[in-house]
Amino acid sequence: MTRRSLLGGAAAGGALAALTPATMPASASAHDPGQASGKHREYWVSVESFRHNLVPTGIDQMTGARVGPSSYWALGFRAYTPGFGHPLEAEETPGGIGPNNGIPGPLLHAHVGDTVTVHLRNNDSHFRWPHSFHVHGWRYDTASDGAWTHLKADAAKRRGSAVPYGHTYTYRYTVPAGAVRTWPYHDHSIPQLYPGANPSKANPMETSPELGMFGIIAVIDKHTPRVDREIYLFFHDLYGDDIPELSQDFDCFNGRAYLGNTPVFTVPAGERVRWRIAALGKEFQVFHLHGLRWFNGQFWTDSQILGPSTTLTIEYTEDNPGDWL
Repeated sequence: MTRRSLLGGAAAGGALAALTPATMPASASAHDPGQASGKHREYWVSVESFRHNLVPTGIDQMTGARVGPSSYWALGFRAYTPGFGHPLEAEETPGGIGPNNGIPGPLLHAHVGDTVTVHLRNNDSHFRWPHSFHVHGWRYDTASDGAWTHLKADAAKRRGSAVPYGHTYTYRYTVPAGAVRTWPYHDHSIPQLYPGANPSKANPMETSPELGMFGIIAVIDKHTPRVDREIYLFFHDLYGDDIPELSQDFDCFNGRAYLGNTPVFTVPAGERVRWRIAALGKEFQVFHLHGLRWFNGQFWTDSQILGPSTTLTIEYTEDNPGDWL
């Protein structure tokens, strides 16, 4: 018996609806890699531009309504083999990098006490904008902040805040005590306007993350319990004022919107499940599962609110088979 958790992005306003059938692998290792601390972890991450459709079926299968144009030029992070040899294959088991399809970016894992190196390559061949890599939760100096400002004094010492097209940059981090949880990462480079956007209405500061440049960091320590399966979910929003190719605003899960398009997660009954959930943008979101509840450290619940740049980490044992929203 399995339990399918179905999630769906609505059209606007941060609402939640339902979704479609496309499953994750039915088996997963019960071991979380990285249980020993003090390792050096190295990631090779490429910025890439590509066409992306938020609603590939063109239909909201909850209401049956047709959805207008939902394709645009997206940006995303993709993990590669050392030296940017070739893209890593999808790995959707605990400790894996996830689908590695660009939206969201690869799952980055670390243990308290680790040092982490991220080599960023700007391969944005469509826009050719400068880009950067900015993390939450890890420690770093200004050279690895990745946050651009117009101040000349900052520009001289923060080359990593605006990596030009065709160039690479290396960021270095340490993972401090107290960092055990889920964190976001995202582009934080020079503000840009999507071609055709109205400067008086668009928000250039958020354009690159809005187009897909974000991902999740998972930090564990020796006390982190093992689970059978980890599920990664990113809430994010796209706005017609910022991306004029879109017919409307879209609220999304992992790069898709509306029932029949957003991801479906399959979990065998009896498995211990960990969800890592993050949100970016300017909306408040509600993470809610039907048919079960979890303990949030204070009380049992089946709904929790996320604001912009916040995360949730929840765990439960799958004990209620069925198809669920």
